[in-house]
Amino acid sequence: MIPAIHLTTLRTRVTTWYVGLMAAALLVFGAALYFGVQGYLRSSLEESLIGEAKGIVLTFLSQEESKGQSWMQGEIAEAYAPENSGRFIRVSRQDGTVLYQGGDTRDPHIDSSIVSQPQLSESKDFFRHESAGGTHNLLIYSQPYVSPSGTRYVVEMGASLAPISRVLASLLKILFLITPCILFAAALGGHFLMKLPLRPLEILSEQAERIGTHQFGERLPVIATGDEMERLSLSLNRMISRLEDALAYNRRFSADVSHELRTPLTILRGELEQLLHTSRMPMTQRDSLGSALEEIDRMAQIVESLLTISRLDSGTDGMDLKQVDLNCLAQWTVDQMHLMAEEKNIALRCSRVEPVAIMADAGRIKQVLVNLLDNAIKYTPNGGEVAVSVSAIGATQLAILEVSDTGIGIPARSLPHVFERFYRSDKARTRESGGTGLGLSIAKAISKAHGGTMSIESVEGRGTRVRLELPLSPLPVSAVPGLNIQTTPEGKPGNVSVERSLHQCVHLGSDRIGEHNLNSR
Repeated sequence: MIPAIHLTTLRTRVTTWYVGLMAAALLVFGAALYFGVQGYLRSSLEESLIGEAKGIVLTFLSQEESKGQSWMQGEIAEAYAPENSGRFIRVSRQDGTVLYQGGDTRDPHIDSSIVSQPQLSESKDFFRHESAGGTHNLLIYSQPYVSPSGTRYVVEMGASLAPISRVLASLLKILFLITPCILFAAALGGHFLMKLPLRPLEILSEQAERIGTHQFGERLPVIATGDEMERLSLSLNRMISRLEDALAYNRRFSADVSHELRTPLTILRGELEQLLHTSRMPMTQRDSLGSALEEIDRMAQIVESLLTISRLDSGTDGMDLKQVDLNCLAQWTVDQMHLMAEEKNIALRCSRVEPVAIMADAGRIKQVLVNLLDNAIKYTPNGGEVAVSVSAIGATQLAILEVSDTGIGIPARSLPHVFERFYRSDKARTRESGGTGLGLSIAKAISKAHGGTMSIESVEGRGTRVRLELPLSPLPVSAVPGLNIQTTPEGKPGNVSVERSLHQCVHLGSDRIGEHNLNSR
């Protein structure tokens, strides 16, 4: 079976250029061959006609006056047998008297009896073409001759060009048949032959795809070919080393800055709180100190978020992987966020399905859910809706969690940047709502640390949907105890400890089965 050819590959582009150049070369070769054969056949025919005409002049016409016309006619007919040779022969005087005419051109389209008389105004030999009533040309050579007595004669020797035309037509057919076969064979052979020199490039590409944010310690294989491919692999490895150093420095810087800022912020917060509780001061000053405390809390939140991202990126976060029911975890988190949604009269729903087991750190996945629900509730107007759904796709072995809302949406220009650190689509509104611009960055980092992906779709003014895809647990799904969250008489969630609720969503029998480690994903 011939493999599918995609014009976007280097292999196919090179093959296309190769076939194109070969087609051009074949075209030039075919044209040169055609006109070369045509010229050779025409030249051979002309030389033959010249030789035969001169032979008649020297052998027979020179003796016509002494031996008579009848003798000449008989000798020409016997020597040249024009009826069999396919030649047109005519000997005539200047006054137009025909001394001899014979010959069969063997071309049914040409009537040699109506060939016109030549103009003998010059004494030079020449060639001319005659159609002679047909569609094919008759090539005629005229050889003038002046006898010793001064009588002017002309010998005409002609032949049909049809044989040459037939040879050229056959040559064209052969070229038209062979050329496509040659080009097809060249394309097929070139496509397969290009696989060998380009295979090292494919190996480099495949290995480069496997090198991710957490695998910069890996290197591309050095292709020992001694050519540009080897130099390319060495250059790429040097570039990866520089990237690894730059990313490591960036992570160390973020972690070091976060660590250095935690202590002064804690001290500053403690001193301000003590000042608020122990001193008497005007209300305006107390309000100012309260605002300062809020900013300190916000800065502390940013520091903790940066530290979390740094640990996730470096793979030092120490995930506690267990078999977790994602559906149970989503339902519990939704119950915890109901009070926040009710303050804005937002309908918060979570679809209930069968257990969906994943190998995950329940606390980290809960953090992702809280971040997504917090954003959805904050940016959904009063009376809106926020929905959470969990599903499993067996064919791809993926667990799907989606959080959708009917909020204000995200501008299209901002969608490619929403997972970037500190990015805010509307900076004033985000700051007013208390956001740091790191929530989605942390959520994406956690999903990536679990071997998953996160994507977002949004239409401004209509709402947003965030999709989280995580690998399903390779372990069999066991029954998970149903949630038994205590409620108040009004039907609202009661004060249930986080540990106990998360504990219900974790399959205790699968703790650290197979020594699963997120850093290996």
